[in-house]
Amino acid sequence: MKRKGRSHLPKAGTRPANEQLLHDERAGALHPFSSDPWRPRGTGVGLVAIIVIAIVILGIVGIIALT
Repeated sequence: MKRKGRSHLPKAGTRPANEQLLHDERAGALHPFSSDPWRPRGTGVGLVAIIVIAIVILGIVGIIALT
């Protein structure tokens, strides 16, 4: 009795195999713990970084102005 939902893997080097490989790589790159360092991050991380840098610069300027 054959199980539903199972299919044979395509032969290596064929168009369906290449499409499946590309699909798997794209799905893996979207994972939050992906090893791909060039994955675009959310805008929240950049916004927080800009705010922290601005606070540090204002603090340094403030210390210089008070001394």
